[in-house]
Amino acid sequence: MEIQDIRNMWSLKEHNKQASVDMWNSMAGSFGDFVLPGFEEDSFLKLLKNKKMISPAGQVLDVGCGAGKYALAIAGSCGQVTGVDLSPQMIALAEQKKKEYKINNTAFYCEDWHELDLAQAGWEHQFDLVFAHMTPAVQSADTFEKLSAASKDWCVLAKPIRRTDPVSDAVKELIGIKTKRESSEEEVLYAFELLWRQGYLPGLEYEKQVWNMKKTWEQAEGLYLNRMKTYRELSPAEEDKVRDYLRSLLKDGFICEDVDTTIATIHWQVGQ
Repeated sequence: MEIQDIRNMWSLKEHNKQASVDMWNSMAGSFGDFVLPGFEEDSFLKLLKNKKMISPAGQVLDVGCGAGKYALAIAGSCGQVTGVDLSPQMIALAEQKKKEYKINNTAFYCEDWHELDLAQAGWEHQFDLVFAHMTPAVQSADTFEKLSAASKDWCVLAKPIRRTDPVSDAVKELIGIKTKRESSEEEVLYAFELLWRQGYLPGLEYEKQVWNMKKTWEQAEGLYLNRMKTYRELSPAEEDKVRDYLRSLLKDGFICEDVDTTIATIHWQVGQ
């Protein structure tokens, strides 16, 4: 495939932006419940350290930063970290965690990476490292190529592949949705080939993970209903069907789900 063919095939699908915002807002509480990971035990941070992607004066951009877990974790090893996320609740939590950890060299902004104009923001080739870790902010050639456009050195993209979400998959089957957007095999293939065609020599790492998810009724309703709405609108009857199914899974006030996946992490250097 030629570069333009990849761009044409890997295009942003029509999606319900408000449903995405509502979904991530509903999950913000659980995402904010973290202790900062360290460079010795976290594989993503190990990669940044081993490849010398961060430096004491380095400027870093975290795309789809969520509640700021990785932005705050690397803040002590670089000059400034900027985080952007679609969800106002996630950004509010990132600000809260920033104060909690007394970290001053981070800035968080509620921005939609799909729509963000790098030139207008003054972010073209301004960052020594740009990364997007496990975020739907990058889901097209356009949003992917913006990572390189914002960087003057390193870029990293981490996506889940070979992923199974038992509850989410059952909800999709219940209402006739066949797409598996949570698993990103195609996106990883497009990203790697796009970089290869552009002359980069991308590296690729894999890590098997199992996420033990435990959600309250309110969190589960917000996640699964809004996730389905990012695929298409639901009728009131379909919403009730999803709620009934979720209620059937409640045990001691929680809905549990073990998500089985492999994390594929692509890294490359701009201009090399």
